[in-house]
Amino acid sequence: MRIVQVLWAPVLFLFTTQTFGQDPAKFSLVRKDKRIFIYERWITFPNSNPPIRAREVRGDFTVACTISDAIALIRNETKVKLWQDHVSEFKVYRSKDSTYWQEYSYHDIPWPVSDQDHFLEYKIDPSSTPDKVFISFNTKPDNRLAPVREGVTRMTLYGQWKIEKIAGNKIRASYSIVSKPIGIPRFFTDPVVRNNLMSTIKAYIDVLEGRVK
Repeated sequence: MRIVQVLWAPVLFLFTTQTFGQDPAKFSLVRKDKRIFIYERWITFPNSNPPIRAREVRGDFTVACTISDAIALIRNETKVKLWQDHVSEFKVYRSKDSTYWQEYSYHDIPWPVSDQDHFLEYKIDPSSTPDKVFISFNTKPDNRLAPVREGVTRMTLYGQWKIEKIAGNKIRASYSIVSKPIGIPRFFTDPVVRNNLMSTIKAYIDVLEGRVK
């Protein structure tokens, strides 16, 4: 999403009260604006040894569109900058299996933070139905499609989307993401993470509802 990736410590929705096999403290509401609610909690970053505490951020919202439109926008290379304004490079690698794709994203970050990128694989869960879709994504090393670039921080991310149909030709979406911390102080990251997720979701909604084209 539009979030400055190094400051996520992304998009776009948590499916259950557990994340990656954990059952840590409950989410706390940190921002809200009409139909958008931003939550966060601190968990142990998956598979970290020694254990590393990491921020999980989640955005819940409703939007007037179809599930297929919501998913299509996530994979649309031509419209990504309409709702992810820090992205300078974005490439989707589709497969014959429509439930799986890969994505490369490069983020031009203002000084003094280094630029960042990530390479993710997305999977639509087999338990998904026409009225409720679950998508997971996570970092995947790939030296052919996305070799590590000198001077660029490669982010390690995990996340999920839940998108479900509700009444009135609307969907309810929930997006969650956790990024491996890289040592930036919380007094700096807290407002940036929350504000960027809020503005990204607003832009995502505006595109889906036709106010931005």
